[in-house]
Amino acid sequence: MNAPTRIPVTNLQHHVFYVTDLERSKAFYIKLFDLQFSALNHPDSSAAMRLSQQEMHFFSFGFHHHDICLVKHHKLKMDNNSMLHFSLAVKDAEAFDDIRRRAGEMGLSIREGRMLGSAHPVSRAFCVRDPDKHWIEIIEEFSR
Repeated sequence: MNAPTRIPVTNLQHHVFYVTDLERSKAFYIKLFDLQFSALNHPDSSAAMRLSQQEMHFFSFGFHHHDICLVKHHKLKMDNNSMLHFSLAVKDAEAFDDIRRRAGEMGLSIREGRMLGSAHPVSRAFCVRDPDKHWIEIIEEFSR
């Protein structure tokens, strides 16, 4: 039997996750990562969002129309088991230091190191939690 062919993915384009308060989460992510707000809902999905009583806010790191999408589902009760964490690999040491500084200025509790001890080694890593208690792992990979 032949080994399965690997799909040549270079990155995950965007993350979509639920939040309890869009304005609070919007302020948090813009302040921590200097994100650009790119859209409220989306023309392709706004009718479906209205029917399901969801609202979407899209944000960009400057690479795609949206790199992160925050969704408020007005009937959903958050139990914080909908997403354990996501990781962001920053482009260089300066970006890592800038996010670390912002997290400190925001008074966020910082957890040193990787979320999982078995994760591949990186130069530096730390974790913070967003207003809905989602873990965000910031990593600086070794220079290439």
